[in-house]
Formats: sequence, C-alpha cells, structure tokens
Amino acid sequence: MLSNWIPVDTLPVLDDNEVQLWRIQPSAAANSGEHYNALLSPVERAHAERYRHAQAREHFTIGRACLRILLGNAIGIDSNSINISAGPHGKPETPPVGGQSIFFNVAHSNDTILIALGRQGALGVDVEYFDRKTDIMEVASCNFTEEETNTLASTADQEVRIRLFYRYWTRKEAVAKADGRGLLLSLSSFDVSHESTRLHPVRVSDSPGENGTLYYVSDLDLGTEATGALALESSNCRVAEFIFPLEGYSRPATVGTPLV
Repeated sequence: MLSNWIPVDTLPVLDDNEVQLWRIQPSAAANSGEHYNALLSPVERAHAERYRHAQAREHFTIGRACLRILLGNAIGIDSNSINISAGPHGKPETPPVGGQSIFFNVAHSNDTILIALGRQGALGVDVEYFDRKTDIMEVASCNFTEEETNTLASTADQEVRIRLFYRYWTRKEAVAKADGRGLLLSLSSFDVSHESTRLHPVRVSDSPGENGTLYYVSDLDLGTEATGALALESSNCRVAEFIFPLEGYSRPATVGTPLV
C-alpha cells in the first residue's frame, strides 16, 4: 500500500525547501509512447534506440520525457529546451538557470521509475524489486561493511534477510548516486545498517579521518515486493511524494496546467 504517494493531475510548483519525489509506472503509458518520444532530443532518441529490449527502450523514453517535463515545470521553461548533459562521473545534470540550480536523480526497476528533484543540494534515489534468486551473501561480501554483512548472516529468516539486504543496497545506491560517483564509490566504505528509516546521517569520506560529505538517508514505501531509498545533502527539505499521471498524457505541461 503506497499510502504516502499522492496522485495529481496538475504539476505543483517546486518550492525552495522541497524535494519532489515522483513515482512513474511505464505500463500505464502503453499507448502514449509517441507522445513521450517527441519530447526527447535527437541524441536521446538515438540513445533509446540502442537498447536491444523494447521494455528497456520504453522505460528510458518515458523516464527521460517525464524528467524533462518535471525540470521544465521547476525551471519555468519548455521541456524541449532543457539541456541535460553528463557530469564528471556520468551523472546527468542541467546547467543553472537564472543563477539557480536544480538537482535531480532517476532510478528504475521493473515497472517503477522514480525521479527526485530539489534545489537544496545533491540528491540520489534508488528502487529495487526483490530478486530471490540473487546470492545476497555473495553480493554483500563484496559490497557491504563487516557489520552489515554480519547482521545479514545472523538473520535466520530468509525472507527477512532478503528484505534487509535490499534495504541496505538501496540506501547505499542512493548515497552513491547523490555523491555523483555511483559505483565508482566503494559501497563498503560507509555503513547503512541503522535502524532509523528517515533522514539518518551517513558520512562518505575518501579516506579515514577525512570529514567527507554528510548525506541524510530515508527509506521509501514502495509496496510489498520492492524497496527504495532517498539520500539528500540537505536535511532541511520537506519531501513530497507524487504519482505521475501517465495515462492520456499528450503534451508538455506548465505550472498549474492539468496533465490530462
């Protein structure tokens, strides 16, 4: 049950001290692919065509189009005019407009895409559906801290262990994506085995003794078969969770304009 996610039919204004988190289900846009494809740049369309599987191609197209719509709404310009480029480590970014930056991040798994955007510093988001065929202890041994791995190993119930593994994994991915280095950052260099689920401080340092950067990590409610996490550089932001209404969408929207 996604009790915190609010369905909307109008794009809300992105407030200065707010992070908007958008949940998108591509299957709801099965008949609207051409509309979303038209919002992409030629480079993005070429990128989409390189995906060998139709579902991956569709998810990229819808995710990037919705990102453009949301950025256009936040910045106040047409979504087709948004310039999205790769940062130093490949993380997508857009240049400041009017002296103000918009920070954003995108994650996807199965039929869920998440887009987070805000104005108060770097952020990262991740979503994972539970894959019970994965050898989670092998993955943990390469990517988790000793404490995290020991906690997993001491969890007798296999289902509880799987859910705990994905909670840790999404927290780590969200932090790594907020950091900007993604998997270039050693996931075993910081610990996320905390019990708290909202705005827990996690410090990332390049080497022991350095102050590094502090991120605030929150778990996301995504139902019974998936989990997610959001990492923020600022702890002073209100997080608003919205469901993007894909069905029937036909044109870019501006602030206060119905999407359908």
